[in-house]
Amino acid sequence: MSEETLTAVFGGTFDPVHDGHIGLAEHLLETGLVTRVVFLPALHPPHKSGFAPAPFADRAEMLRLAIAGHPRMSVSTIEGERPGPSYTVETLDILKARHPGEQFVWIIGTDSLNQLHQWYQAERLVRENRFLSYPRPGNEADEELLRKVWPDDLRRKLTDGVLNGAPEFDISSTSLRERLAAGGVEACRGLAPESVLNYIEQHHLYTEQGVHP
Repeated sequence: MSEETLTAVFGGTFDPVHDGHIGLAEHLLETGLVTRVVFLPALHPPHKSGFAPAPFADRAEMLRLAIAGHPRMSVSTIEGERPGPSYTVETLDILKARHPGEQFVWIIGTDSLNQLHQWYQAERLVRENRFLSYPRPGNEADEELLRKVWPDDLRRKLTDGVLNGAPEFDISSTSLRERLAAGGVEACRGLAPESVLNYIEQHHLYTEQGVHP
C-alpha cells in the first residue's frame, strides 16, 4: 500500500474526538500505510439508534481543532450535506465520484469489523472498497465469526487489512463523555487535545446542562 497514493477515510461520530483518534491517524501516516487521512464525521450513525450525538457542526469543528498542525489530515463534512442515515457504502460512492482516480481505504476498529456484515449493503461495500481495521482493546477480530458471515474471498480481504501490532489506545468517546459529565474538562486532561477541551468548555458540551448525555 505504501507504493501508491492512498487516502484513509476515518469515519465515526467523533463525539468527541480524542487523542486515540489522532494517534491512530499519525501511526497510519508515519508508517507509510497511507499518504493522507480524511476524518469524516457521521451525521446520523445508523448503527447507534437511540443515540443523540452532539450537533454535527460542533463535532466537525472539534475535529478541525484537533488536526491543526497536521498538514496531511483534513476533515470532510460530506455526510452533513445529505439527510438520513450515514451509510458508508453511499458515502464512498460519492467520494469516488467526486475524486476519480483517487484510491480510498476505510478505517474501522476491530469491534466494527466484527459487525460489518450487518451494515447496509455489506457485501457490495466490502467487494468494491478497501478496509483497514485497528485494534480495539477487548474487541479483537473474531476469526470464527468472520468465517461464518463472509464468503472466503471477502473474509480474506478483511483479515488481511487487520493492523496487527498497531498501537492500542485505551480511550473511547463514551468514556470521555462520562468523564466530562462527572468532572468536567479537568478530568480529561491528556485524553483529548487542549483545543478540543477548551471548545467543549466554552460551548458547554457533555454536561448535565449540555446538548446530550
